[in-house]
Amino acid sequence: MSFYLRNVFWVLIWGFIQGPLAFSGPRTCEEVMALIANRPHLHQPTDTLLEWPKSITSRSPELARTVERELLPLYHRAHHSFFITRDNVRLPYTVFKAAPESMIHGKPRATLVITHGLGESRPQWLDQIKTFTREGYDVYIYEHRGQAHADRSLPNPNKVHIKRFDDYELDLHEFINKVVKEKAEGPLYGMGFSLGGLISTFNGIHHPEDLSALVTISPAYQIKTRQFPVSAVKGLVDWMVWMGRENEYSFFQKDFSEAKLDLLKQHTHSADRWQAFLKLLHLYPMTIPGSLTHGWLSQMLDANERIQKEIRALEKPTLVIEAGQDGLVNPDVVRRLAIKHPWITHYAEPKSFHSIIHEVDSIRNSAFTEVLRYLVHPERLDDPKSPHSWEALVDQSENFLSRGEQAFSKYAADEALRKWKVTHPTAPAPEKLSQTLEKASQALHQSPEGQQGLYQFLDFRRQEELRKLYP
Repeated sequence: MSFYLRNVFWVLIWGFIQGPLAFSGPRTCEEVMALIANRPHLHQPTDTLLEWPKSITSRSPELARTVERELLPLYHRAHHSFFITRDNVRLPYTVFKAAPESMIHGKPRATLVITHGLGESRPQWLDQIKTFTREGYDVYIYEHRGQAHADRSLPNPNKVHIKRFDDYELDLHEFINKVVKEKAEGPLYGMGFSLGGLISTFNGIHHPEDLSALVTISPAYQIKTRQFPVSAVKGLVDWMVWMGRENEYSFFQKDFSEAKLDLLKQHTHSADRWQAFLKLLHLYPMTIPGSLTHGWLSQMLDANERIQKEIRALEKPTLVIEAGQDGLVNPDVVRRLAIKHPWITHYAEPKSFHSIIHEVDSIRNSAFTEVLRYLVHPERLDDPKSPHSWEALVDQSENFLSRGEQAFSKYAADEALRKWKVTHPTAPAPEKLSQTLEKASQALHQSPEGQQGLYQFLDFRRQEELRKLYP
């Protein structure tokens, strides 16, 4: 009997490890590289353990407690206001300040402008904003017209409607120039998710002076239209608009219901992050995502056609993160537009559903690490107008080291050396740079194995990026 119970015990332990812990994230550098490449990996004794950045290591099972303990206080401490657009629409926004210990010479590393997705709101981004402020970024986020707490153009607040898709793009342009640039410090970067990724990309094409670099996550370059051909759906909704029914709900759309929540739940593997979303939904009911009108869908499909033609004019350093199992956006289109574009760094999470930022740790942590890696120095090495001099990268390396992030410290020092070599191809590295590089190298060598594995991942991603951008 004891033998039987002992075997049951070990089977349960094995099942637990293969279940929740298996989704806690890749545990070796080789495993995460295999995951990104969507290929199997057999663990070897020589595999290098991997440790994620400290700012994103809160595991998803802890998130429900984190909402009340950290995220809501973060939201309450922030600065909340609104701005009025050119056509008299009131759009609310919030400003989050960088954590003092992550600032460099008392200033934020950069300012990040977040453009959220369809049906989202500011509170839904709190977990991500916490990471960015801990990493030294000031964060500005506003809400789109017709959604969340912003003004509506129709009496029914459940309806998501837009007269012209260009209004989204002009709202972002106005927000940056009316609000953000008045107080922003350091380089100015944009981050867009889903609908926000599409809007941010258009901004990079039509207003390249607004932002220095972009990050787009699951960008809505082509929305899916269920089992129906895109051309057929577009023709049908355009006909409904021509018939004067642009303000009516589109097909399969209706007022909010519990069934809508069930559909949204299918865009993440993480039950824990879903429960945290429901908690925020209870506290901020306006975060309830609405449904689409014929007019909105017609404008969105037009925008999809345009971006696939206009994206070749994008000359802005851009990171595009693709969700390989996206149920809302066609990942094949995202991949096709990004993978050969000379200004785009492409990163794929093959097993991710649409909401990468709300995914299980095994997906979210690696994707967010890629974002943080990219933001160390997203500008081109040969850009004479880049706000990142080699001195600024050395300062970043020193700051990372002071916070116990040896892998990122070495990565930033490496990048400082690359920057120096591009701008001074025949001159030896200055003493300050050499000393910082030596200090970062020694610290990494003496660090835990997880930091060394993280550095391997960061360097692997940068080498892939360099091969593409500078063939």
